[in-house]
Amino acid sequence: MTNFPHCIKLKITFYFSELMTSNFIIKDQDSYEPVSVVKCYYMKDNKRTIFVRLPDGKVISVPKTTIQSEFSRDNTLLQDILIDDWILRKFGLLI
Repeated sequence: MTNFPHCIKLKITFYFSELMTSNFIIKDQDSYEPVSVVKCYYMKDNKRTIFVRLPDGKVISVPKTTIQSEFSRDNTLLQDILIDDWILRKFGLLI
């Protein structure tokens, strides 16, 4: 028997996780820079990093140098933050 069914299962799982992620990451078409709008909740920050929680519960640590917009420190507010695409790709949130 071949490994073909396993490959399909892996691809389907990746496809569904990508769909779930894309619900709160939107490519910013108006920007000349490679950035995306990320819907997230502020958690905490330090000198170099901001910790945000995505609507699916995943927490990511984003370097402040990759954030291209202002953000509120209100942790109950769902907000849109512009984040560089390269760091989102590194986290596996963009292809």
